[in-house]
Amino acid sequence: MSATAPTGMGFFLWEWSQCDSGNLSTILSKCRRCNIQWVALHFPDVTAQRVQAFHSAGIYVAAWWYCVPGESETQSFIRSAQSMKLLGVDAILPDCEIEWESRNGLPADRRPEAAVFAQQLRAALGDDMWIGNCGAWQWPDKHPVYPDHAFGGQWNAGLPERYWTMFDKSHSPSSVLDESEREWADAMNKGAYQELIPIGSAFDGSTQGGQPCNISDVAAFLDRQQTCALWSWQHMSPALWAMLEQRALATVSTFPPPA
Repeated sequence: MSATAPTGMGFFLWEWSQCDSGNLSTILSKCRRCNIQWVALHFPDVTAQRVQAFHSAGIYVAAWWYCVPGESETQSFIRSAQSMKLLGVDAILPDCEIEWESRNGLPADRRPEAAVFAQQLRAALGDDMWIGNCGAWQWPDKHPVYPDHAFGGQWNAGLPERYWTMFDKSHSPSSVLDESEREWADAMNKGAYQELIPIGSAFDGSTQGGQPCNISDVAAFLDRQQTCALWSWQHMSPALWAMLEQRALATVSTFPPPA
C-alpha cells in the first residue's frame, strides 16, 4: 500500500493546551467551519482518542516533532515514529533544522548521516507511511549542505517554512514567497523531494524585528497553494479565523455532513 499525502489547507498545532484551551470539540468545529483538511499534532500531544476524533471528522492527521542527528537521537526518533504509527497517524513529519547542517555550532556536512537516518526511518515505517521534512529552509540556495536530497531520496516531501513575518518590512511578503518558490523550483528539478508543501506564517513577527501578520498576506499565501499549512493554531488571531471561515463559505467543503 502506498502512502497517502495530505491535501488542501492544514494547520500545525504546537502546544495543545494553548490551542482553544485544548478543547477537542472546539478544534474540530473550527476545522469544519474553516475547511481545514489536515492537522499536524506535536508528538507529545498525539493520543489514539484525538487521532480517532479527527479521522471521524474526515481530517488527515500527521505527527511532528524536532529531530536532531546522532545515533541515539535518531534511534529514539524512529521508535517514537513507530509508536505514532500504532496510534493511527497518517504521516510523520520530522522537524530537521540547523543541527543537520552544523556540528558544535559550526557549519558541517551531515548529508551522509542524513541519508542513513532517512533510510532507517523509511524501513521502520514502511512504504505505506507518508513522511515529510517540516524543517526545510525556505531558501535552499542559502543552505548548500543541508540534506534535502538525502531526505528526499527516502521521504515523500519537504515542507519549507515560508515565514515572511520573520523579515523586516524591507522584505515584502510577496518577494519572500517569490524567492522561495524560485529556489525550490530549481531544487525540485534537481531531485530534492517528490513533493513540496509550504508552511506559511499565521503569527505576528513584529515583536522580534519582523512584521505583523496581515489578513491579506495570509490569504495571498493560501491563494498560491493547492496544498499547504499554516503555523500555527495557537498564534491565530480572531480576525484570521474569521477570514478563513469566509474563504470556506466560498468553496464547497470536502468534509462529510455532520452526523
